[in-house]
Amino acid sequence: MNEIFPNYYHKFKCIADRCKHNCCIGWEIDIDEETEVLYNSLEGELAEKIRANVVGDPPHFVLGADERCPFLNEKGLCDIILELGDGAICDICYLHPRFSNFYEEFTETGLGLCCEEAARIILTETTPFSLALPETANAPFFKERSEVLAILQDRSLSMLERLEKLAERYGLRFGFLNDELYELYDSLERLDASWERELEKLKKTSDTAVFEDPDMQIYFEQLACYFAFRHFDKGVGFTLLSCWVLGMLCSQCKSIEEKLDVARMYSSEIEYSDENVEKIQEYLSKGAK
Repeated sequence: MNEIFPNYYHKFKCIADRCKHNCCIGWEIDIDEETEVLYNSLEGELAEKIRANVVGDPPHFVLGADERCPFLNEKGLCDIILELGDGAICDICYLHPRFSNFYEEFTETGLGLCCEEAARIILTETTPFSLALPETANAPFFKERSEVLAILQDRSLSMLERLEKLAERYGLRFGFLNDELYELYDSLERLDASWERELEKLKKTSDTAVFEDPDMQIYFEQLACYFAFRHFDKGVGFTLLSCWVLGMLCSQCKSIEEKLDVARMYSSEIEYSDENVEKIQEYLSKGAK
């Protein structure tokens, strides 16, 4: 099947031990069937360690102290890769932070913001987001999404004006009650305790000036295009709300590094929990204020 990628996709390379938020910590890692067969066929000390640390149905690695994968060594590197190569790791580890949207004639594969290096690449890319869609991608879904992306990439307008224009197109408004949002997001399933401290910032501001900050235009343009690309099937409300929440949090950050990390945290906490996404959609369907 034909696979297409965003223009920035091939810039990504895992930074491994230089990563401050290692994806081998805190995530339950399921093992696909093909990799399980491989692990059961191996011999030696590492093979015995692998089998001793796989449990459950579906099978997954038992996390150790501080929820670290048992094969993440003290240098922040994977012992399985070091000894057997990256072809020996399970699909989740091999593909992360990539995601795919599957369609009848092709697959779209992108990078997820939950990875700090992917977030840096996506949110600092100055070239407008683009996809080389095949000519057969002429369904209304793709036409409408292209029109939404065109609004978000109109650099003659500020990001606040673009987001307000997008909201108006769908009979919505770009503005939410932050106290209400705090209650919603605080009620969601949580991966990292530090996310709770970030959410507290929602109660401290409702200033939209961050969306007009010249230094933040690329950040919010690429952020909005990312959500529209990855989650267009969830409606533009999901994109608008996500941009609003991150705007409120970013307005209280002091550096671009902090702003990139807020996006990473949001992605990890929200995008990778079906339950959290569903609750946000329920909130939007009831007429979010």
